[in-house]
Amino acid sequence: MKKYISLLFTGALLLTACQQDVIYEVDYNITLDKGNTYYAGDPVKFNITGDVDNLLFYSGETGSQYIYKDRYEVPIEDVISANLHLDVQARYGDAGALEIYVSKDFAGINGNDDPDGDRAAVKSMVEAGMPGWVKLDYQEGASTKWTAQDFNMTEYLDNLSIAFHWCPKAFDKTQRTYWINGEISIEMQGTEPSKMKLSDLGFQNLMMNEEVDAYKKNAGNGSIRFDNATNAGEICFQGVGANALAYAIDAWVFTSPRPLNKVANDKGTVIKNLENYLHEYVYTWDQPGTYDVVFVGRNENYASASEQIHKYTITILEKK
Repeated sequence: MKKYISLLFTGALLLTACQQDVIYEVDYNITLDKGNTYYAGDPVKFNITGDVDNLLFYSGETGSQYIYKDRYEVPIEDVISANLHLDVQARYGDAGALEIYVSKDFAGINGNDDPDGDRAAVKSMVEAGMPGWVKLDYQEGASTKWTAQDFNMTEYLDNLSIAFHWCPKAFDKTQRTYWINGEISIEMQGTEPSKMKLSDLGFQNLMMNEEVDAYKKNAGNGSIRFDNATNAGEICFQGVGANALAYAIDAWVFTSPRPLNKVANDKGTVIKNLENYLHEYVYTWDQPGTYDVVFVGRNENYASASEQIHKYTITILEKK
């Protein structure tokens, strides 16, 4: 008798497994509730009927447009503006110890892997007059005073590197400290304006002085610091007093080369999954306008999937 029960139980498991392999076609419908008023700030109700396991909602607003669900970059021609904003504070020492360049051709340095090669490449670049780089007309302010300056980056949309050259002129004078913060603001068609901090670009530092490790950083006076953003800046060129070092500092920070037209793909909102039952969905648009609304219904397991899409164009009026 026990053996017979065991066989029945095993058969039930096999039947369940086979049933789970079967995907039932998505069959659901979305209708707009008759009570909707379609004014900005008023809730809009969608009635949901039928059989769907998972349901995704795109409101049609910026950042939630179905047509951009697979977009990870914006065509260059759709970039309206790109601006580099820098806040720089110089402290102590003689002025003129900082140079700033931008390039759309720089491929980056190796960093940590090839100090001799990196130094040789940068030395060759400097001796050749910085080909492929444009020196920014950065105006240094008075000591301990922040200066804010902006630079148009629309020529560098497909690739941008920024280079900061820390180059005090002598070691027998105080070697100047610089604190630097910055961000890149980008406005593109079909997206909200975005901003990236300098640190979001990634830093590659290089000490040209043979007396120290090529990649020396966060080591106090005489080093490049990235660990003091709260008190100083995203980049801190930490200077030293007269004769504290036996050499004049010659150091670089490069941002990692990257295009400026990259964007995050638009996201839908999960409004239903297998764990919840849903017969209506309510959403409120705060701004008047015409929105392409999309519902994506999906049933799936490891073997296969079924998907059904419902689209609506909804005009939201300004509330009087």
